[in-house]
Amino acid sequence: MKSSTLLTSVLALAATTAITAISLPAQALVELKGAYSLFSTNPSGLNDNFTGQPKISQMQALSFDVMGRVPLMPVGLGVRHEMFSRKESDGALNSEVDWKRTSILVNKRLIDTGIYLGPVATVSFASDFKYRSANGTTRADYKTESTLTATAGVEAGFKMALLSAGIEAGYLHAPMGNLRDSAGVEVVDGGGSKVNVDLSGTYLRATVGFGF
Repeated sequence: MKSSTLLTSVLALAATTAITAISLPAQALVELKGAYSLFSTNPSGLNDNFTGQPKISQMQALSFDVMGRVPLMPVGLGVRHEMFSRKESDGALNSEVDWKRTSILVNKRLIDTGIYLGPVATVSFASDFKYRSANGTTRADYKTESTLTATAGVEAGFKMALLSAGIEAGYLHAPMGNLRDSAGVEVVDGGGSKVNVDLSGTYLRATVGFGF
């Protein structure tokens, strides 16, 4: 009887310890992440006004996150730097997009144990967007002014020791503003209207990183 009582107590203690360990947040104070992203964008301002050029229908990006966490703080804060690119070719014709975006990063871990899950968002007030239209050796370069862009999404993944891997999916809001040529003159269409570039669309991001 005593052995049975002791065994029951040991099992109860083990179960309580396991539940407590699972429920405690496994939060690192600093997280570093690298990522590869695909963006489903259709920049009609480019595709409709550069009709002879190959159309841009997607972008990809390499990015890097630095995320800091303060104990008892409800959200994580950090910085994300993204390097977007896309080149479409059709014989001697080329269309090329290059965009660098640095943003403030905020996330909230609803689950943060061996796995993590929660919303994530970014906002950027300055970016560097360039578009190049080429026909053989003839090239024309364009850019837009800095503007407000933002993302909203959900991230999920798992952590093993200091390492982590996960995915992030969401929406990029990126109205880039009026297109300008290399001299800074605004580009207009055949009707005299300013050409606006919009890179908004959904995205999927695969991440790897570590925390300490």
